[in-house]
Amino acid sequence: MNIVWTAVTVAALIALTITNPQSILTVCLDSSAQALKTALELTAVYCLWLGIFRIAEECKLVEKLSKCFTKLNKWLYGNISEVASNYVSLNLASNLLGIGNAATPSAIAAIREVEHDEKLSRFGAMLFVVNATSVQLLPTTVIGLRASLGSASPSDIILPNLIATVITSVIGVALVFIAYGKPKKAN
Repeated sequence: MNIVWTAVTVAALIALTITNPQSILTVCLDSSAQALKTALELTAVYCLWLGIFRIAEECKLVEKLSKCFTKLNKWLYGNISEVASNYVSLNLASNLLGIGNAATPSAIAAIREVEHDEKLSRFGAMLFVVNATSVQLLPTTVIGLRASLGSASPSDIILPNLIATVITSVIGVALVFIAYGKPKKAN
């Protein structure tokens, strides 16, 4: 993938050099400044949410949240440890709030807790699909980006986003059930 991105970047720079050589430095600097600004804005949002989730863990709210998602977790993932269930529940809550990058650390922790082989298990496949498609009740990251870019109504994305994420989640989960079958019951 690095080769593809490098090739595309080099091709774009060559095309810009040929078509408009005097603007190459301006375009590079403006793009870099915009990328840095966006990264800082996203970092602030994620720091806020990760701090809130850390407080939720310390206050035992994650365990309570996990109990709310117990039936869903068992249906999707089968019998998993309480620790893995807590991580999966935190991941699900992060995704429901539309802060997917804040969901990543809990997904990684859940995978470390459950996966012990190099081969992708049903649990890993389901977690990947649920995390990638993630039903979002409130897409806070997208709303934040739209607001920072001057959108007149940044929250207009809520309903279309909800519909799209529900459809992709249902299809993704169905495909995992087709590929791996139902989760195995504990002996």
